Amino acid sequence: MKYLIDHNSKFVHEIQYATDRCKTHTTLEGPKEYTDSSDYISQLESGKSYMKCPNCHEVPLLMD
Repeated sequence: MKYLIDHNSKFVHEIQYATDRCKTHTTLEGPKEYTDSSDYISQLESGKSYMKCPNCHEVPLLMD
């Protein structure tokens, strides 16, 4: 699965880049959903006010 959807906070997390700052461990207490569908994520964002988590969707580019 590529995405974790937290229905309590209405955040979409990208599992590959999720960190402790995402607080996905609190998601275990409420309803959650896993998906690979980018189209479904787009529908949630446009129609139901879900947002991509800034901690795991905007991975900083590290340069030396």
